[in-house]
Amino acid sequence: MPPEAPDSWIELIPLADMSRPGQNTLAPRPGLIGRRTRSILFRFLLLVVLPVSLTAGYFLLVAADRYVSEAKYVVRQPGMANRLGTQIISTEEAPKTASGEDSYAVRDYIMSRDAMRLVIAEAGLKAMLRDAGMDWFWRFPSPINGDSDESLYKLYQRLISAEFESSTGMTTLRTQGFTPEAAQRIAQVLMKGAERLLNTLNARAQRDAVAIANDEVERTRAIARAAESRLTAFRTEIGMADPLLMAKAVLETIGVLKMQQVETAAQLDIIMQAAPNSPQVAPIRARVRALQSQLVSEQASLAGGGAAFAPKIEIYERLLLQREFAEKTYLAALGAQRMADYEARKQHSYVEAVVIAGQPDHALYPWRLLWISAVLVGGLCFLMIAWPSKMLAATGMGRP
Repeated sequence: MPPEAPDSWIELIPLADMSRPGQNTLAPRPGLIGRRTRSILFRFLLLVVLPVSLTAGYFLLVAADRYVSEAKYVVRQPGMANRLGTQIISTEEAPKTASGEDSYAVRDYIMSRDAMRLVIAEAGLKAMLRDAGMDWFWRFPSPINGDSDESLYKLYQRLISAEFESSTGMTTLRTQGFTPEAAQRIAQVLMKGAERLLNTLNARAQRDAVAIANDEVERTRAIARAAESRLTAFRTEIGMADPLLMAKAVLETIGVLKMQQVETAAQLDIIMQAAPNSPQVAPIRARVRALQSQLVSEQASLAGGGAAFAPKIEIYERLLLQREFAEKTYLAALGAQRMADYEARKQHSYVEAVVIAGQPDHALYPWRLLWISAVLVGGLCFLMIAWPSKMLAATGMGRP
């Protein structure tokens, strides 16, 4: 019997393909790639497709268009020498200027609840928010925003902005509305409300200034009357209207008496030298003594004794000076009162529009493409973070 051929008892065993180093030589388990693919698809749908779809659906189908109206104004005072751009030198000096203080007050008023109530009453803010359609982020009331006044005020702050630039003294007012007319109307109402606020502040300050001026007039009038009463009482006490005039008359009398005394004494010397025994000597000597006695009496009435004019003149001049000072103070108070009345009738501060609020022709918000793109990029980033490396290897993305 012939021997069997070698091929009949040699069994060929297949070996693994060693051409690619590092390749897994074991066959994948059934269904493993399918489960990984489903996991990848689920994460892609959850992190990318779903957020982008929701964002696109909201911004393309639900989000309400918002129009922006912009106005720029400055707070002016009549007669201000400084013009736009130079009325405030630096930021540190802004609160020290009256115009800067008024500008800050107007800005705070625009962002206040009082201004919100004004916009509700004159611009129909609540009606505008009710017309926001299905956009619950801007509709009021809504399940997201609620129906309280605090929620309405938060929406108002999102719709309104007022920025004051201290270097120029200009305030930029931006208002948003769901229609061009609503945005413009809100800006106009706020500008008028700011004007009324300044008028109210000015009226209060003017009333205070007028009241202070009137009180000062009454006070100085009472002082002037008291000074006049003291002067009149002193005149009644001394029995003369003007001690200065009386003292002047006494001085004139003393001067006349001195001249007469000198002339009489000279005449007596001449007679004594010419005729010492003349009968005129005795009368002339008597006249000289009488003149001397009268001169001493007049001098005493001017400077000495209880009836002297000097202390009376001192008191009289002091009372006269007090009356004169009181009268001048009273006249100054009257002038201040007239000036306060004039300033009260004049407008002190007003809102001057540099850029009038216009009616926008296209919606500035929302930024649809920007938000959709941002959500798409963010979802892809989260997907890459949440994608395990073994899934990359399973899909062949980890091969060199």
